[in-house]
Amino acid sequence: MPDFDVMILGAGGVGCVVGGQLCAAGYKVQLVNRSPDTANAIAKNGLRLELNDGLKVTRPDAVTSSDAGSARFVMCFTKTHQTGDAVRSIAGVLTEETILVSMQNGLGNGQLLSEMTARDVLHGVTLLPATVLGPAHIRSIGSHKSWLGPLELQNARQRTACDQLAEMLNNSQLETETPENVLPSIWQKACFNVAMNGASALADASPGLIGDIPELKAEAHALADEALQLAAALDIALEADQVHEMIDFACREHRYHLPSMLQDIRANRQTEIASLNGYVVAEAARLGLAVPKCQLINGLIRARQAAPAFWKGQPK
Repeated sequence: MPDFDVMILGAGGVGCVVGGQLCAAGYKVQLVNRSPDTANAIAKNGLRLELNDGLKVTRPDAVTSSDAGSARFVMCFTKTHQTGDAVRSIAGVLTEETILVSMQNGLGNGQLLSEMTARDVLHGVTLLPATVLGPAHIRSIGSHKSWLGPLELQNARQRTACDQLAEMLNNSQLETETPENVLPSIWQKACFNVAMNGASALADASPGLIGDIPELKAEAHALADEALQLAAALDIALEADQVHEMIDFACREHRYHLPSMLQDIRANRQTEIASLNGYVVAEAARLGLAVPKCQLINGLIRARQAAPAFWKGQPK
């Protein structure tokens, strides 16, 4: 039997909320991070979650990867570019029973896990809000929903595992649906992120500020159209109006929200651009589609995240 019901690999804001809620519902949970900060904070004060119904403190097991145990489900919440190192760090505790799960932002994450491990994989997307207030101290206020499905639609083992994990999440106040095909749900959020995240990071702008500048808001909608064009070429059926409505809603209702890509740029960290606009650019090139706006955003973000190291190397 595995040591844990669920391992959270990459226990940042969203991972901590998911792990903490599962723990509070009685499941055995382990949080695994590269840094010991989360483990030390939980040992001292517990995992502190500020939720709609108030403060909740739980105490899941929390370790660095060197002390990871085996788990039935390994839920990956790392950034896409961190996935390889993260999975390799816990490869020794993956068992025949282990199901890997990607709930990461962006496109292609489930396939990446499958190619890396040759194991059964579930993939999905979550709209769970999470703001990190400090180590093991997270605020998650507002409504949310997640969608989960098997990477291989006809794989009975993956479908059964999907239903089991969804039941656990729903038992833990984490509303989760299991559509027959989860890809449209993944792509819908990705199209929104392709539209908003790069522009936000480059302009140091919240959705509200993007909405206040008509020219920039129009560019966000145009970026979404390029991603929607790619989805259509891949036979992924999306409701374009819903994506554009998400953009308008965020500009109107989430005026001061800080998208993760903006937070990364401010902190001089690598971003998720490769699994968003970069993924659109690569797939569009393969199919012979023109996506000039995504190409520009992809190039600008790559340059912006490389800029600090570049200027440090400037000759004296």
